[in-house]
Amino acid sequence: MTLTPAVMGTTWRFKPLILMHLFAVLLMFTFLNSTGYALWRELDSSIFFSLNGTLSEGGTWAWIWAWANTRQKDMLLALVMLVFLVFPGLGFQRSQLQQALVGFLAIMLVTVVLRYFFYEWAKIVDITGASPSITLSPAIMLTELFPHIPAKDSAGRSFPGDHATVLLIWAGYLLMNRVCLGSILAAFLAALMIFPRLIAGAHWFSDVAVGGFAVTLPVLAWTFYSPLVYQLTRGLAKLFYPLFRLVGKIPLIGQLPFFKGHSQQP
Repeated sequence: MTLTPAVMGTTWRFKPLILMHLFAVLLMFTFLNSTGYALWRELDSSIFFSLNGTLSEGGTWAWIWAWANTRQKDMLLALVMLVFLVFPGLGFQRSQLQQALVGFLAIMLVTVVLRYFFYEWAKIVDITGASPSITLSPAIMLTELFPHIPAKDSAGRSFPGDHATVLLIWAGYLLMNRVCLGSILAAFLAALMIFPRLIAGAHWFSDVAVGGFAVTLPVLAWTFYSPLVYQLTRGLAKLFYPLFRLVGKIPLIGQLPFFKGHSQQP
């Protein structure tokens, strides 16, 4: 039985670990001081009016972005993200698929914890303001253009951008494991799927560029430059691998690469 190459870091690499944290801190510093905050808000406002203004004529263009901001689209996007984790050739080798999926679940656990403390801290320092669709005027609201479409076009507290953070972490997970056509496609898809919230005005650009990366960078740093997330993945694997073996016995489903290509962990 061959050993499965690890999809994340298995040893300490302190230099990149520290550098990624420093970059996240520097990003936050540019947002916390008054001069930097004013510059970010000027950029945020310019981007909002440019993107949101494209909805002014309504029609098919606005209709597309309305549906792009619904939970239905988010569920479809989650399925697409799952496909990249359970089929080979899109970033992971066949033998890595089960480890890759469990690893992503481990990363999401770390993200939930970090995001909770980050969000509570952001409330304390009062940087979790309302979205641009609420703050700025004029704002074209998708829910007014298409009342029958349950689009998300506003938020009482928009910082950091949770939707964007998950996409950034997912794309980074694939890219930092292996740069290939599949992981590059994932990065392109993540960037594209960040736009709906920006166009609708549910998030400021800085919610992504500052808040999203301030969470993403430390999470990916601990994933690839320390063995901690890898050890968490191995622990979760003891729970999930027996389930995978059981599901893999189901006819047809068991023929999927996800169940047929598994080999021993390193």
